Amino acid sequence: MNHQPLQLLLAIHNHQPDGNFGHVFSAAYDDCYGPVVDALVEAPHMRVALHHTGALFEWIERERPEYFEKLRLLVGRKQVELLGGGFYEPMLAVLPERDAIGQIHMMSEYIAERFGVRPEGMWLAERVWEPGLAKLIADAGMKFTLVDDGHFRAAGESGLLRGYYVTEKAGTPLAIFPIDQKLRQAIPFLKAWETMDVLETLRQETPPHLDPVVTYGDDGEKFGVWPKTKEWVWPSGDNVGWIKEFHRLMGERRDRVVTQHFGEYLRARPPTGRIYLPTASYDEMGEWALPADAQQRYLEVRKSLEQRNEFEKARAFFRGGIWQNFLAKYPEANFMHKKMVFVSNKLEAAEARLGSDGKHALDHARRELYRAQCNCCYWHGLFGGLYLNYLRDAVYHHLIEAELQADRVLGLGDDGRPSGIVQDVDADLRPEVVLSNAHLAAYIKPDLGGGVFELDYRPKRFNVLNVLGRRPEGYHTRMLEAVRRSGQHAPGEVKSIHDLVEVKSAGLEDLLNYDRHPRLAFIDHFLGGDTSLDGLSRGRYEERGDFAAGAYEIVDHDDSSVRLHRRGQVGGCVVTVDKTIVLEGARLSCDYRVQVDGGPLTVTFAPEVNVTLLAGDAPDRYYRVPGRELPADARKLVSRGETEAGPPLELVNEWDKFLIRIVSSPAAATWRYPLETASQSEGGFERTYQASVILSVWRGVALHPGAPFCARVSIELESF
Repeated sequence: MNHQPLQLLLAIHNHQPDGNFGHVFSAAYDDCYGPVVDALVEAPHMRVALHHTGALFEWIERERPEYFEKLRLLVGRKQVELLGGGFYEPMLAVLPERDAIGQIHMMSEYIAERFGVRPEGMWLAERVWEPGLAKLIADAGMKFTLVDDGHFRAAGESGLLRGYYVTEKAGTPLAIFPIDQKLRQAIPFLKAWETMDVLETLRQETPPHLDPVVTYGDDGEKFGVWPKTKEWVWPSGDNVGWIKEFHRLMGERRDRVVTQHFGEYLRARPPTGRIYLPTASYDEMGEWALPADAQQRYLEVRKSLEQRNEFEKARAFFRGGIWQNFLAKYPEANFMHKKMVFVSNKLEAAEARLGSDGKHALDHARRELYRAQCNCCYWHGLFGGLYLNYLRDAVYHHLIEAELQADRVLGLGDDGRPSGIVQDVDADLRPEVVLSNAHLAAYIKPDLGGGVFELDYRPKRFNVLNVLGRRPEGYHTRMLEAVRRSGQHAPGEVKSIHDLVEVKSAGLEDLLNYDRHPRLAFIDHFLGGDTSLDGLSRGRYEERGDFAAGAYEIVDHDDSSVRLHRRGQVGGCVVTVDKTIVLEGARLSCDYRVQVDGGPLTVTFAPEVNVTLLAGDAPDRYYRVPGRELPADARKLVSRGETEAGPPLELVNEWDKFLIRIVSSPAAATWRYPLETASQSEGGFERTYQASVILSVWRGVALHPGAPFCARVSIELESF
């Protein structure tokens, strides 16, 4: 037994992603961030490390400046240690190294300018660790970081974890503190006195040869933002609140437990040992990163081990995937990530062209790039993340702004002329084509149906192809179970966010239809004659051709167009499709030439376009057909229906003051339906509008050898 007081190293990580709604920031501040600091002011014996991500810091500085005054007071009293990190909470492991170090420097400078101290250590986003990060973090001026104790177990450490350990990369050392899992589970979900018992157990089980030092680090949102925590943590009725009670007990038991700062402990004590951690994050992240079917196998194996009481013995070696696998699991995340790298490279080239003045002249562009690197939008687990279209929209908005500034320096588009490049943008060893001018930038993927996966309307910094498709998720089975029951918990019961299973939207079970192909623009369907709009929307239709996700060849290209070719099959006949994608002003058109070898063949040809205005049921975003009056329900972007051949279909965005016009020639019937996903969020399961799916449908097209069918589908953008 160790008779020394337990030294408790407390770290609280406060975060809101860039692009989140202002009312979310405000509610989180009122329910959590503000009260936590107020409670610390009233408890001078409590010493903690606080981490705020850049987007949250900026919002607080602008909207709640009194918070900064209180924080300065706490820092001056040496009660709060400020942790650094990547300013906009990026996933460091997948950034260009220059950006990763730049983000850490930005946070250090921000803290130094406003609070008069420089952080010595940093919070690591999602505790995603890779061995190479040791040198990167140290080179950015940090001396330590924190990761879960599970990382240490995965490296083979089986004893008690106390103090900190040292790791290194190529001779550059870094201190790493292990976050104790028992404390993460206890705070604040056990009663305050029960948490004190956990701390006492940790003290007593520490042998005399080890410092009795344990680390707690977790999300600040546990203290009032997570569902059901506000009433538990803060005074409510007869409840004095967990925080106040915990602070009281900590003051009374200072002979057995005291709080300490990481930097002070690091300077005073040597490392407990040397460690080389594998690539890892917390347990749940490893599960979420797996494909849906692999998640099911993962959970089945885990359950089998638990039933045999063997899981704890295997836990250290029982891991799922790694964070980067989200870029394989979700192609849309990969497109967004590679666009970010594409823009980062452009910005570096622009800064180099400007020489010594480059970084200063392009400071706004670099900040826009860094904003777009916020990790939340690139993955999905318990929170909405990638499924939240407005978060993805914020990423694209910042990237388009940064790209335009870099292009001006590089002389791209200054004279109004278009630009076309062929480059492996998405890092899959196959070329993409990027056509751009002052109005639009189109990213074309020949090997994936010859479709367009990004279309930026540059005047509004808006990617109208910011679309996430429907795919199976490992939790969809649990969602169906939750639909069948009430999902209610016992009154007064507080649960970890990982244990909440509730249904926030009706009819979610009807959304579990999965896509056969990527949701791009100019996806080429040859449909069975009995295909209905309802069947198409539910994924229950006959695809007679192999063009929707088939590979097209690049035949020719210039600065404003690319010609693609595919020889494929339709209903057992050989069919060739030549499609020429042309960028002209604020219009992107696809000219089709479809012909059959042999035949004759009668087909229903239906190119598909997926576009989004982000809100499917908002009154300021709606369908319009010039010269026709649509019923009120048919105007909604969540509506489905068919319009006869004639005028174009328009999607009007009064919020951002522009419209999207879909034009077909010769005139075709137009089918439309909403693309909606069923996803998991912190509050339960919910539906999210992702896109409007629009098809130009030519029925009964008779194909004969030497007599091709020719058509055009255009996407026109117009501001108002």
